[in-house]
Amino acid sequence: MLGWEFPPYLNGGLGVATAGLASALSALTDLTLILPKSDPAFAPPDMQVVSLQGRTLPEVRRQSTRLEIERLQGIRVRYLDVSLAAYEHPYTVRVAETEEYQLLIERSVTEDQVVRPAQVFEMPQLYGQDLGQRIVMYSDFVLDAARTYTFDVIHAHDWMTFLAGLTLKAHTRKPLVLHVHSLEYDRSGPGHQGWVYELERHALHQADHVVAVSRYTAAILRDVYQVPAERITAVPNGVTPVARFRTAAPFPQRLVSYIGRLTYQKGPDVFFEAAMRVLAVHPGVRFVIGGRGELIESLAARAAKERVGNRIFFTGYMEPDRVTDLLSMTDVYVMPSVSEPFGLSALEAAQMGVPCILSRQSGVAEVLPGALYADGNDPAAFAEMILRLLQDDALRAEVVAAQDQDLKAVGWDASARQVLDVYYGLLD
Repeated sequence: MLGWEFPPYLNGGLGVATAGLASALSALTDLTLILPKSDPAFAPPDMQVVSLQGRTLPEVRRQSTRLEIERLQGIRVRYLDVSLAAYEHPYTVRVAETEEYQLLIERSVTEDQVVRPAQVFEMPQLYGQDLGQRIVMYSDFVLDAARTYTFDVIHAHDWMTFLAGLTLKAHTRKPLVLHVHSLEYDRSGPGHQGWVYELERHALHQADHVVAVSRYTAAILRDVYQVPAERITAVPNGVTPVARFRTAAPFPQRLVSYIGRLTYQKGPDVFFEAAMRVLAVHPGVRFVIGGRGELIESLAARAAKERVGNRIFFTGYMEPDRVTDLLSMTDVYVMPSVSEPFGLSALEAAQMGVPCILSRQSGVAEVLPGALYADGNDPAAFAEMILRLLQDDALRAEVVAAQDQDLKAVGWDASARQVLDVYYGLLD
């Protein structure tokens, strides 16, 4: 299994989902998880975790040659201007758009030159301006690390590991399962199809099977990425059980929370607008926007301009324990995503007994029908539902009870068994 995030190195739901599924699968099959970074304290006892931090590839001597990436020919790209020289080793990566829109990846290595890849995964963040470089390096490290293991199936999570999955499949001829937690179509919208979209599309067509986190995402894979329906299986995420508790808020007002990346896809601007509508009617409410992203500055500036800085608060990135603490004092949880493949945060909120108002454009709607729903681009509808839940205790109790019933059918063990069935189907 190839992953990018894993506790304690988390940027969002991907790492949480990878950890939950891998932990459940490790009880059912022999599983080795290869990651850029890991902490042994977080590895389940039955699962081998291979971390690439602190590793370098064996010294090799190569003649100048083009890297064998024929499997990526035909990808249309707009740009990917990356250079690995910044990490002080002699690899150079060039990506160009030709008349045929072919993706060309060349590594300039002079004859008899010793290649010593840098330890890029020692750096504190897995994301950043050098993400393209790290993905290429990850692919190399995975290929080297996998040489020492015997395995039957390759399972890669999200686009950051797709290149590594394709590389390993090409060298081993083992079946490749791609697990889609999020798509560029969700993140950027239908009008912004750049090189990440093209990489996703090509990899998805080369995979032996694709696991989608929801039927919602499966439909996008089928209709937008043209992946054949018979090669897609929708497997919902689970949630790791936690003991429910309530914490008294350090203020008398009711609390409405949003937790997620502050990007267009997640709808924090919709949440902000809904909050403004609620405050116009019910000023005795506090709102928390938990997370970071490119919209935080514009939203914070608007809060200052509208003089609601004492009612709408921004936390920045929150560690998992802090998220749980926030949910324990939250009265209403809102997830207004424009396009949400799943939405693990909704399950986490429901698990803490918080009534949820969620986007209809989300995969979690398939497993949490007891929550309230509105269109992701309708702040007026979200504001109306927030007010109803804050003012109607009977409705709050009804929604919480319905969510509790839904949660009985949600779990990582069930998801793991579905994934295991996918493996067996490829090995028959």
